[in-house]
Amino acid sequence: MNSKPTIYIIGTGGTIAGEGSNATTASYKSGQINTKRLVNAIPGLGKKVNIRTETLFSTGSENLGPDNWKILALRIEELSDDPEINAFLITHGTDTLEEVSFFLDLVLKPKKPIVLTGAMRSSTALSADGPANIFQASLAAISPKLKNQGVLVVMNGLIIQGRQAIKTDSLALESFSSYPGGPIGKIVGEEVFIFGIPRPSPIMGRFHSHLLNQMELPFVEIIFLRGGYSENLIKIFENNNSNGIVVAGFGAGTMPKNLAKVISEKAKAGNIFIVSSRVSRVSVLPETMTSIDHNNVLPAGVLNPQKSAILLSLGLKENLKAFELVKFLKLLEIQ
Repeated sequence: MNSKPTIYIIGTGGTIAGEGSNATTASYKSGQINTKRLVNAIPGLGKKVNIRTETLFSTGSENLGPDNWKILALRIEELSDDPEINAFLITHGTDTLEEVSFFLDLVLKPKKPIVLTGAMRSSTALSADGPANIFQASLAAISPKLKNQGVLVVMNGLIIQGRQAIKTDSLALESFSSYPGGPIGKIVGEEVFIFGIPRPSPIMGRFHSHLLNQMELPFVEIIFLRGGYSENLIKIFENNNSNGIVVAGFGAGTMPKNLAKVISEKAKAGNIFIVSSRVSRVSVLPETMTSIDHNNVLPAGVLNPQKSAILLSLGLKENLKAFELVKFLKLLEIQ
């Protein structure tokens, strides 16, 4: 009897499945290698686990969004009742890896471990990092130390809780880190080391209802501030019909006074705003952001603009009020 655990690996394209014209070029095409071929090239993986694969998407993750993420989430749910599957591993492009991991953590109520990984070098590149990342992600997926943790991201040997994954470098292998807080563990050789007590997201699966109907998510605009352009931005705000808007502000959530005035007016008209920051490690609090006296203008806490937009979009779909969204933002500050 075969006692090895079975991992179901779902490929969605990305650099990890990319192919270049030679081993040293920086250019490549994403999503060219199917998942079975990708996994079969990893030495020793078959000795640790049984593997089943499918390729769900074959493109760069810059082309994937909420509709694709929902398809992925539904596929995981569909397969979760299979008693022969012990864990899921998702290979994904790194451009939107932090967004899909956050989205999956919000909409899924995992019955089995779910680990995402990607690569910063294509599969044909010199010293490609994809094989090691898949091997290490597989070890995390079957580790008894990481049960019931929701969605995890494993990159460059680090184990990161999905809601906390952020990409901070465009090209380096050490491009992913955890914020707030640090990684919950690391993998050295074939050993999984855990730091402290991992904590699953306090709102994991809160938006599971999104998977139960065909309604699309409301579009949430992200407005990126830059110095000296407040008059132009005012025109953008005035012409924007989104019910929800995320502001990528300066520093800890500051913005020009004339822009704050327009936001206040739109908030009074019913629009909900989340004020985040354009810096990579976000901290926006009520006392640090530009003061706007309306309950529909919320500080993002530790969420960057792209994650804020996902949360706001899911919240708008459920017709949540601003005070309900504030509670979620505060809960996500808990490490």
